[in-house]
Amino acid sequence: MFTLTQLVDAPPAEVARAFTEPEPFAAWFLADGFTTPADRVTIDARPGGLISAVFVGDGDVEVPFSLRFGPVDLPQSVVLYVDPPEEVTIRLTDHGEGQTRLEYLSSGLPADHEPAIRTGVAHMLGCLAAYFS
Repeated sequence: MFTLTQLVDAPPAEVARAFTEPEPFAAWFLADGFTTPADRVTIDARPGGLISAVFVGDGDVEVPFSLRFGPVDLPQSVVLYVDPPEEVTIRLTDHGEGQTRLEYLSSGLPADHEPAIRTGVAHMLGCLAAYFS
């Protein structure tokens, strides 16, 4: 279990788009050596709905993935289920002056996966913040 926070220069309703629209999602959901093209992202932002996308890397490498929505209460929070059995809760809080405090809570990962996932998520959240700057 781990928690990361990120300050984003946009109000919560704007930051919520990172979980409901392909372009902002693709801008932050990246892995080392891979991009996520917005035209390869579909989002059905309702409980039980899916985010389906494809990581694209060098040499025509493609890695399809999906995330399932749990409870959705945007612009305040959203829960995502990821394989391996990880549950991610995102909380968006008005930080004042047009900023949002994003809290990313991960649970359910095997302990040996946590360090690498935490590092990757920290990078992703930095990309999310940069998208809204």
